[in-house]
Amino acid sequence: MRVLLVAGKGGVGKTTVAAATALAAARAGQRTLLVSTDPAHSVGDVLGLSGGGVGDWQLAGAPTPVPAAPDGQGGHGGQSLLDVLQVDTRSRLDSSWTALRGTISGLLGDVGVDPLVADEIAAVPGVDDVLALLELRRWAGDYDALVVDCAPTAETLRLLALPEAFDRLVTRGFPIDRRIARLVGGAGIAPAAVDALAALDALSADLLAVRELVTGPGTAVRLVTTPERVVLAETQRARTTLGLIGHHVDGIVVNRVAVGDGWPAALSARHRDVLVDTRDRFPELPVRWAAYSEQEPVGIEALLALADHILGSSDPLDLDAPRATIEPSTDGELWFLDVSVPGATADDVVLAVTDDGDLVVDLGPHRRVVALPSVLRRCEVAGAALDLTDAGSVLRVTFAPDLDHWSIGTGR
Repeated sequence: MRVLLVAGKGGVGKTTVAAATALAAARAGQRTLLVSTDPAHSVGDVLGLSGGGVGDWQLAGAPTPVPAAPDGQGGHGGQSLLDVLQVDTRSRLDSSWTALRGTISGLLGDVGVDPLVADEIAAVPGVDDVLALLELRRWAGDYDALVVDCAPTAETLRLLALPEAFDRLVTRGFPIDRRIARLVGGAGIAPAAVDALAALDALSADLLAVRELVTGPGTAVRLVTTPERVVLAETQRARTTLGLIGHHVDGIVVNRVAVGDGWPAALSARHRDVLVDTRDRFPELPVRWAAYSEQEPVGIEALLALADHILGSSDPLDLDAPRATIEPSTDGELWFLDVSVPGATADDVVLAVTDDGDLVVDLGPHRRVVALPSVLRRCEVAGAALDLTDAGSVLRVTFAPDLDHWSIGTGR
């Protein structure tokens, strides 16, 4: 099963690109679910769904995918291969988290959590949005492919970074050994506090499962932009941040490019220049584009035509971009860890190692905390530098074995 997250600044046409891509995947024979977490709820308009159909898949209580493509337009044997699911992130706020958030700060304080940490956990923003992604897990086993029309860039970055950050807050706020000691030692924890801890653990596990799904080897992010330098600059920052927080970007789609004789020469020249700039900014990624159209691509036929223009004969869900990984390596004497920061410069990155053995990488307002494998926890940081690889820029951190924690002669 493959997952494609289609992301971009609001108004660049990512919903249209997501719908076109999902239809192309269905036409190729893949049982596909198009999921929208965008609060604008425009995916139904793009597909031409109306009337009762829209109401069916916008129900907030228990949303169910509905067929969107008849046979011959993404269907097979009289059965649609494309279903659509609109997730209302505000209405889908999990009831247990609602109750938990209202009482968690006091409850965690009662069981020994630092008050500042308890407040931080209780006030984590965006958990309601991330819960929308739990719908992906619910339906993943029923489809060959999931195409997700994401919310605008800033919200999506927060959304994708939150599962790991939330788990780190819970672990730091109340480590498991302290929980066990209190429960077993009969510290007199109130039943409500025990329930709060259990709810925290369950929510953290669910969010980490979502992260595993959206960062796995079968998942990619496709960024949609327009031929405007300000929008392109935001797209580049998003690409860098996505790499930092562990997400694979498989390509760039430049939408609404003015080409041909029907456009002012100056506008066409500017758009061509931005296309060249896009390829220069993302040399390791496939860059596709879609021409500006006088008529909006609404409905299945128009969307399939758009998909053909953008993708050609390519696999709709795989643009073959190189994938970065975070795995330790060694030359026999030193160890290395590469963290993807595509497009970043040395001045952009701040590096630290915590007392707990975590690697902290700060990139502007964004942070990635990497739990170091045991072999690197027995080393000291010997240096760091930006290197260029097939997958883009990486921060290569060099580790030297700490002989006080290293068994001489065993290499371990």
